[in-house]
Amino acid sequence: MTIFHMPLFHQLKALIASGRLGKLKMIQVSFGTVKEADATNRFFNPELAGGALLDIGTYALSFARFFLSEQPDQLLTSVSKFTTGVDEQCGILLQNAQDEMVTISLAFRAKMPKRGIIACEKGFITVDNFPRAQLAQISWLDGSTETLEASETERALQYEILALEKYAIEGGNPLHYLTNDVVALMTDIRQRWGIRFPFEP
Repeated sequence: MTIFHMPLFHQLKALIASGRLGKLKMIQVSFGTVKEADATNRFFNPELAGGALLDIGTYALSFARFFLSEQPDQLLTSVSKFTTGVDEQCGILLQNAQDEMVTISLAFRAKMPKRGIIACEKGFITVDNFPRAQLAQISWLDGSTETLEASETERALQYEILALEKYAIEGGNPLHYLTNDVVALMTDIRQRWGIRFPFEP
């Protein structure tokens, strides 16, 4: 997951940890794209694990989980399914024990910005094109803003490779729990929707 290794996100996480923005309160993530309504392609075919959640939702959930202080323990969701039975669009609401909340909107037949917003007590951070972002705008309560640039979009896969090389040399992966948490959330969400792929045991 490239999101976990983008330098921009590590700098933003350090900013939040510093307390300058105050306590994290809410994260909003949207990701909408328009796919051809073809039941045989991978986006909508259940035989190919189709659906928005596993294709674009993994990025939205990974973005949110990266900044949350702990795994959500409350989940609400609503889904609209394509004719093949996979998820076409959905809304997801998450909350953890620290009262940090997440709202996620996903769509396969409606264009929406790839945008993540991290809202804290003293300001908020906006990240456009978040899956491989290189810029973030920080907005403070007094109306002032600042821009943080810390990544290069075209190097997203390189950041991930360099991190994995480092883990291989040093042993262990300090971010492995994030992937496990995201997979657990997606599994829970699909179960609530009653979506099970034909090839699953």
